[in-house]
Amino acid sequence: MRKNLLSIIVIALCVVNVIFSGVLVFAVVPTSMKTNKLMSQVASIVDLELESPDKPNIKVEDIATYNIEEDLTINLKSGEGDNKLHYARLGVSLSLDTTSKDYEALNPTIETNEGVIKEIVSNTFSNYTADGVLTNKEKIKEEVLSELKKYFKSDFIINVSFSNLIVK
Repeated sequence: MRKNLLSIIVIALCVVNVIFSGVLVFAVVPTSMKTNKLMSQVASIVDLELESPDKPNIKVEDIATYNIEEDLTINLKSGEGDNKLHYARLGVSLSLDTTSKDYEALNPTIETNEGVIKEIVSNTFSNYTADGVLTNKEKIKEEVLSELKKYFKSDFIINVSFSNLIVK
């Protein structure tokens, strides 16, 4: 009798195992596959956003550099409770896309508009305090680049670089 009772328990456990396996195959696996598909789509969207459409892939040999010869000295905004005069001294260079349709027409105008370029850089820097310049250097670059693109009505200027930046 004990052998029959043990056999019935083993058979019952096998039936329960088959039922749980069926639930696993028909309920959990499709749900996990849908979740995996959703995660793959999210990952592909994140990868797409990493490649910014604003910055096209330009070969290094297609980039020309225009350096403004003299360094700029710019008065900065005073900080709260700070009565000292602060200034920034820096060199400015522009990276130009030689494959742009506007490059041939606008490249000669950069030298004649050097004063305007200096003014745009000065106005942007003068909106920041000494600490703000150091912490927001990339933001300032973006603002200057945006203003230059508006002024020239073209996107042949692809980057602005500040060299020898000294803030006192």
